[in-house]
Amino acid sequence: MKLYHYMDEVFGLKNLSNRRIKASTFDNLNDPFELLGIETSTPNIRLSLNKMKLDVSRKFGILCFSKIWSNPVQWAHYANNHKGICVELDLSNKEDTREVKYYSERLKSNLIYDRNFPLKLLLSKFKHWEYEQEYRTIRELNNFEKEDGLYFQPFNENMKLSKVIIGCQSKLTRSQVESSLSAQEQGVEIIYSRPAFKSFEIVKYQNK
Repeated sequence: MKLYHYMDEVFGLKNLSNRRIKASTFDNLNDPFELLGIETSTPNIRLSLNKMKLDVSRKFGILCFSKIWSNPVQWAHYANNHKGICVELDLSNKEDTREVKYYSERLKSNLIYDRNFPLKLLLSKFKHWEYEQEYRTIRELNNFEKEDGLYFQPFNENMKLSKVIIGCQSKLTRSQVESSLSAQEQGVEIIYSRPAFKSFEIVKYQNK
């Protein structure tokens, strides 16, 4: 399964050189409704959910991917206004990576009695995030590499780098990206992107 991960230009080159992508914790994601996607007007439920979110954030990390690289909004939000890069990753363990579901309303509070309640919350987001077509891998933090208080997932047999896409407003050159690749990734395809001529999409720059 091929999925995509966006990075800015500075950390993008550094992560390529170190053969890895960054993992996040749930308390540092950009959606304040993470793990709080059920109706919480009842104080006890609200208290329990906030405690659960804190506990999960201390124990678990998350890798965020997209099914596509053509959406300009994602480039703007996650790749420094199209100045960064997007990497294509070939993930062989499909059971380890799950698709996010999107909802127009918060889930009913009685979901807490469902045995799949924690997983459903982990994979639920507001419908307005649907453009991201997100997939997630969730693991205990001790399964990631740690550096300067941050967590990283190295490239390996289950997550191989297969392509690097340079943002349409990036000043990075193909040679800069090539020089950041390790020996294991030499030969990986590197392409430039551009705005499409007939749609609101980002596409491959064929002549560059």
